[in-house]
Amino acid sequence: MNETGLVVVLDGPRCVGRTTTLMALQQAWPQVRSGPLLESGLGAALTAFGPGARRWRELVLPSVSPGVRDPHVGWGPLGRELMVGMHRAAAAWAHAGMDVAIDHVLLDQLTVRDLQSALVGLDVLHIGLVCDPDVLEDREGEIHGRGPGSGLGSATAQLEVTRDIAARDLVLDTTEATTAELVELILLAVERRS
Repeated sequence: MNETGLVVVLDGPRCVGRTTTLMALQQAWPQVRSGPLLESGLGAALTAFGPGARRWRELVLPSVSPGVRDPHVGWGPLGRELMVGMHRAAAAWAHAGMDVAIDHVLLDQLTVRDLQSALVGLDVLHIGLVCDPDVLEDREGEIHGRGPGSGLGSATAQLEVTRDIAARDLVLDTTEATTAELVELILLAVERRS
């Protein structure tokens, strides 16, 4: 049987830079590990629904958390099923010897526990991305617009929920750091593990 692969969990709220960081990390991966870094995360899982079929209203549930500005912070039944499957798919690839990056938004302890359960016995590097709330809101407005239904406020609401939800090996602030700087720090953490 192959040696298991490394799992990199890259989590944080929307618009924090997870996808951009992951794409750059995949390009730089050969500097520290042989073989590719496979993406197993939200973006990849959502494409499984087919073109244009991102069904957010079925994936999220209204939140009852006090102080959360966005009422859509939490997984609905379809979202929960998607997370469970995504965790197990990533684990299967890693058990087959592939390095895997999970692009994630950890919205509740049930999701955290399921992720941890799926990854038992694997080498996991958990990285949390954070950002200044005002900068995060500006990014969200630039990317998703500011009109009704744009979801403005979702990123900062997710930041509140995800900030301390899980133990992380490394927390990186994307407020002012460049993608290259973030990737360099991640690669150093990977080298230390190897």
